[in-house]
Amino acid sequence: MIFVLVIFLSSILAASVEAQSGKNFFEGKTITLFAGSSAGGGTDITARLIGRHMERYIPGNPRILVANKPGAGGMIAVNELYNRSKPDGLTMSTMNTGSLFGLATGNDALKFDLQKFIWVGQALDEAQTLYVRSATLYTSFEAIRKANKDGKQPKMGAQSLDHTSNVVVKIVEQILGLDFQVIPGYQGTPEILLDIERGALDGRSQGTGSLLGTRREWIEKRFIRLLVTSKNKRDSRLPEVPTIEELAPPGKKNLLSALYAAENIGRSIVLPPGVPVDRVKVLRDAFATMAQDPQFMKEADKIGLEVGLTRGEDMNRDIENTVRDKNLMEVYRKIMTAP
Repeated sequence: MIFVLVIFLSSILAASVEAQSGKNFFEGKTITLFAGSSAGGGTDITARLIGRHMERYIPGNPRILVANKPGAGGMIAVNELYNRSKPDGLTMSTMNTGSLFGLATGNDALKFDLQKFIWVGQALDEAQTLYVRSATLYTSFEAIRKANKDGKQPKMGAQSLDHTSNVVVKIVEQILGLDFQVIPGYQGTPEILLDIERGALDGRSQGTGSLLGTRREWIEKRFIRLLVTSKNKRDSRLPEVPTIEELAPPGKKNLLSALYAAENIGRSIVLPPGVPVDRVKVLRDAFATMAQDPQFMKEADKIGLEVGLTRGEDMNRDIENTVRDKNLMEVYRKIMTAP
């Protein structure tokens, strides 16, 4: 009986020490958060916003430093996290929706198993807005359709073919029977915006919050024409812009379901496989508390970002269900391989 009691008390003590070690581990340390874009882009802005506020809620008050890892639509960042970072909880990364589309098409650039990442959470909505410069021939879908008949296509910038900046354009093409020329390979949003400004590109699809945070003046001065958003209902920040949901005929609704599922992981935060459970809990709890903090919400709103929390444990479950859905993954493949 005494032996059993000793074992019982020892297990309680061990559990207490383990839980405490998770809380104490981060004291005096620095956490690196990879941003899968160049400085000044929407992913970078999001990562820095999260870093500034999340560190206030991690026991031990560690610093969070953002490190830009641009390229391949954010995949360089997550490849490095998965393959080269120690699983100690001191390195995190942003995750882009392109990971799902790349997985569906067997993209060799993905050097990871998506289901093995540990999600910390998602705090911000990642709906997209497709727009063109007002000085082009393409200021409405009817104008684009007419230009297509004359053999002309709007030139749209994208980070990669797997990136949402291309995927939304591809979906709009298939829903409305239009033809765009997507030019991939940009390091990040700043480089695309520069080419739009100087007329080398006609437009792009960009996260709505990213657009408002980086080029709100383009909207105010009507430098660009907003054509459609990828939300399933009109965005209160841009109430005059129609949604893809409004434009899609019934036979195309499956494309929208695929898009919404992918956007659910946009600009989320992940850890590499193998991080101790107690440290994961500390980071997830800090992230969730941050997402409901009035200071965080006020700054996000000022930038133009829409707050909406999804906890990491829920994201891990949703990702697993999405990857296992063969029909959904086939829709992704068809979107990406359509001519």
